[in-house]
Amino acid sequence: MKTEQDYRRKLIKECLRKEDLCARLLRAVALAAGQAESIKGTFELCLRRICDTTGWALAHVRILAQSDSLGERLPTDIWHVASGERSQDIHAAIESDQFRSGPAWQAKIVRTVRPFVLPEVTQQPGFAGIDVTRHFGLRSALGMPVVVSDKLKAVCEFFSQAFVRSDSLWEEVLASVSAAIAGAIERRWFEQALQDLRTKLLNLQDDERRRLARELHDTTGQNISLVIINLDSLEREAEGLAPAARERLAESGELARRSLQEIRTFSYLLHPPLLDELGVIAALRTFVEGFSERSGIHVDLDLPEHPLSIPRDLEITIFRVVQESLSNVLKHSRSSKAKVHLDFGGGRIAIRVQDEGTGLPGGESGPLPRRIGVGIASMHERVKQCGGQLTLTPRNRGTQLAVTLPIPELAKAVGA
Repeated sequence: MKTEQDYRRKLIKECLRKEDLCARLLRAVALAAGQAESIKGTFELCLRRICDTTGWALAHVRILAQSDSLGERLPTDIWHVASGERSQDIHAAIESDQFRSGPAWQAKIVRTVRPFVLPEVTQQPGFAGIDVTRHFGLRSALGMPVVVSDKLKAVCEFFSQAFVRSDSLWEEVLASVSAAIAGAIERRWFEQALQDLRTKLLNLQDDERRRLARELHDTTGQNISLVIINLDSLEREAEGLAPAARERLAESGELARRSLQEIRTFSYLLHPPLLDELGVIAALRTFVEGFSERSGIHVDLDLPEHPLSIPRDLEITIFRVVQESLSNVLKHSRSSKAKVHLDFGGGRIAIRVQDEGTGLPGGESGPLPRRIGVGIASMHERVKQCGGQLTLTPRNRGTQLAVTLPIPELAKAVGA
């Protein structure tokens, strides 16, 4: 009687331990799936967390059908080896292609699209790595499909040195793990699609700015120039007009000149022609000079001596960051001074814009304070699309905006 009670007690204890392990495993995978920033990172982090939680020695993902893209270029195989005395030997076996499952092994997952447990993996036919599996003392194996949008995208395999019993609980847990990984991949897809859409919208916005700037300069500006010429001609021939009429004529000419200057300024701010003709360095020098004249704010401009050969989207981003930052200095900071620093080196571009004004609302700081305007939000979006970072921080006097932009290919100074 005592033996039977002990057996039941042991069985209950084992079930509770297993249920607790499964619960911890699901939490670990859900957390890992939410933390990773790429599909490859999702697989890598999930494999590591699964092995850390369960104590399994080895995990592997085989990516199926690269032509049916997962949204990014992935390796065919992703491995994780748990740390231990023989981890280096297992790595060596993987690199020499000694440890690989046979067609029958993965065919079962592809055929059934269901997870399964093999309590004694070395007794299974069709497993090509049976010798090396036995050599490293790997006893049980678990297989798991990853199905995304109703398509089988990958097969995951886990190997344990301890015995793992085949039962419905493990299959349900593996199915839940697979669903968590698939959900993370779908989120990456949606995030990438949203990012692509934002990039297209920004490009369309830039193209529209360029078109409007050209129309204002070439059409509206030219029309007002002709109006000014006609008004000047009338003013020279208006000796017979009453003094009040001549005064109105002179006033009209002055308004037309002012309007023409405003149109030219607005056209330049929409899209400076120097940005296309001579690059961002020349465009920034001209813009900052005009900004200081219009605003009365002294800007200390620190730029590289030579123009830089960098992608067009980065040039536009650099110009818009400086333009919007100085606009914020004028509108909000009440500073009489500003400093713009542009540095290029180490495969990155660093931009700093500092003022001596009132600072951020409520003294907030960080990558992106909560209370921001449309301009900073747009700036942040542009920087993010280029893979960069934007940070706003308070100073003893004023605020500093810092932007770091990576350069896809090492840029070189023109004429260096």
